[in-house]
Amino acid sequence: MKLANAALAVLAAVITGVGGGAGAAQVANAHDQKAAHSPPSTTPTPSTPTARKTTTPKPTQSATPKPQDALSEENVVRERLYFDVTGHSFTRTEPDPAQTLSPCTGEKKFSDVLPSSGVTRISSQLVDPFHTGHQVVEQVAQTRTAREARATADRIVTLVDECAAISGGDFGYGAAVTVESKLNVTYFPAYDSDTPAGGYIVFSVGTRVGFVDVADNVTEAEVDHLAKEAANIAAD
Repeated sequence: MKLANAALAVLAAVITGVGGGAGAAQVANAHDQKAAHSPPSTTPTPSTPTARKTTTPKPTQSATPKPQDALSEENVVRERLYFDVTGHSFTRTEPDPAQTLSPCTGEKKFSDVLPSSGVTRISSQLVDPFHTGHQVVEQVAQTRTAREARATADRIVTLVDECAAISGGDFGYGAAVTVESKLNVTYFPAYDSDTPAGGYIVFSVGTRVGFVDVADNVTEAEVDHLAKEAANIAAD
């Protein structure tokens, strides 16, 4: 009887084991089928951020110089400015189109020392209303580059420096004086029989170059002051 019960118990265990294995297999198969028909997970996988190299943009530099207004009467010495510097009441008159470069450079004209192209000019002339023959002549040119303007000014200085006096007279220029400023300005004090007689001013500022021939009995200090003023207003 005990043996029969034991056999039955063994048989029940076997059946239970087989049934349980089949049930487990069915559950596993169902889980696999569900996984096959389910959409993939959309949860983002965290990633390690990569360091981004940043560069500071450099300022763009213009290849062309700052534009200037066209040359006008505002760029040359006028009656009021000349009076403020010298105390002489000169009046404006039409400049002579045949005006030479300076009293001691022969027939050479301003156009002879300027670049052959790309140049605009303006001229001015102030005269003593009492017909003493005293006058102030200025010519200013706009060139294409600052290098052209500087080269022209340097050439004029050289030409004037080489002619110390007018043949047959006592008129002459003293040594060239370089004005201490940010502008390229040189002047020659003029003398007539050792008496101050104005002077000759040459300047270049940016792309502009010019000269002022002061044929008036003003001192070297007044010529120095006028040289600075002339260069500054030519730059405007």
